[in-house]
Amino acid sequence: MASPTPVEIALYVGILLVLVWVAYRLYLSFSVKKEEGFDNQNTRTFTMYYADWCGHCQTAKPEFAKLGSTQTISGKVVNIKMVNPETQPEMATGVNIRGFPTIVLKNGDQVVEYSGQRTQDAFLSFLQENVK
Repeated sequence: MASPTPVEIALYVGILLVLVWVAYRLYLSFSVKKEEGFDNQNTRTFTMYYADWCGHCQTAKPEFAKLGSTQTISGKVVNIKMVNPETQPEMATGVNIRGFPTIVLKNGDQVVEYSGQRTQDAFLSFLQENVK
């Protein structure tokens, strides 16, 4: 049996690296979904997807940030998150982002897009109406 040529070795190493990269991306995808609560029907997450260059986002971000990292609505904990899909694309997987900001409440298996005013009080009113 002939020993492999340098080109064959490079090909095998390249294939191995691609497989490791694919496995890593799958792992990230699963761990982010698990962390975000996509596999838990009792998890509630209110997320603002924004872009740094967006003027509307620059106005909405400080108001959204006033909500903190969690809110308790009707005895139920809602996780509050801000995600920039341009720098954190894995955090926006599966979300229909048509423009910025896109604000979404994931309430168990229900997803509700927020379209109201971008103030802390309006965000809280929306949560009180939609968290069940």
